[in-house]
Amino acid sequence: QKISAHWREIQAAGKIKGFSTPAALCSSPTWMQKNRQRLSTINSQAVRETLEQTLDAEGFTRDAFQPAFTLIDGLQHVADPNVPLPDWRTQLPQSSSWWFLVDRYFGRDPLLTTGFVTTDQPVSTHAQSQELGRDLPVAGVPMIISGWSYALADLQPWSHHQLLIISALMAIFDISLLAILYRDLRLWLIQVITLAFGIGAMIASMKLLHAHLNLLNVLSFRLVLAIGVDYGIYVVLVWQKTREIEHDVAGVVKPVLLAGLTAVSGFGSLALARNPALTGLGIACAIGIFWSLVATIFFTLPAMAAAKPKR
Repeated sequence: QKISAHWREIQAAGKIKGFSTPAALCSSPTWMQKNRQRLSTINSQAVRETLEQTLDAEGFTRDAFQPAFTLIDGLQHVADPNVPLPDWRTQLPQSSSWWFLVDRYFGRDPLLTTGFVTTDQPVSTHAQSQELGRDLPVAGVPMIISGWSYALADLQPWSHHQLLIISALMAIFDISLLAILYRDLRLWLIQVITLAFGIGAMIASMKLLHAHLNLLNVLSFRLVLAIGVDYGIYVVLVWQKTREIEHDVAGVVKPVLLAGLTAVSGFGSLALARNPALTGLGIACAIGIFWSLVATIFFTLPAMAAAKPKR
């Protein structure tokens, strides 16, 4: 009841769109104890005898009023202070159609329940998750706020930190391997500039499109970095061994272009997913691969053509 009242207030204030709680199904233990005390003041045996006398006087059969006797016995039973409070899971038969509602809201512990809140806008930023964390709790009521979008937004600062550390380590590793593979400062610089352009354009595009980083789409930077290295290696190795540059380079550009567009289309299709994490991952990967492809074709190739292969 406290949670429902509080959430109704913040809904009226426009902080949430709506909510759903099992308040209507949750009997207050305090009120149940009070009702039990009131029942204990009623003489159930006298009520039963009065009903029997009335039925006999009016000529009714007792079998027809058996549910009334069952109700009196049940009320007398729950009035006993030693009898535990009723639990939804023990009161409903297994074939009851109300189990879907009980399973939706109640845990194994009848005092552990679940409530659902709908926000006005999707939770996509850390500030939104922090605001919900301040508005939803009720003093004196233990509460755990969860949800896929909420958890992703709440972990954004951690994911940003991990992005910097892991991406930096991977970039150092890739650059070192490229230096060993190429053993040519010119090729190494061209490849590094290509990767920097692809990642930089990806970050700028995500900023312009308001695509926020979350726990899952930070993985896209490592994936884009790896794909950018692959595209560059294909072009550079062909360039190193080429004899007819127009023919040989054209032969490798077509597969690279086809592979890049296929990857962009595949990851871009995740934008239609209903899961916000998959949507963010797909959009980030599609943007990054697109810019890696653009950088490879419009920078790496001209830069290679301007340089002379070492024989």
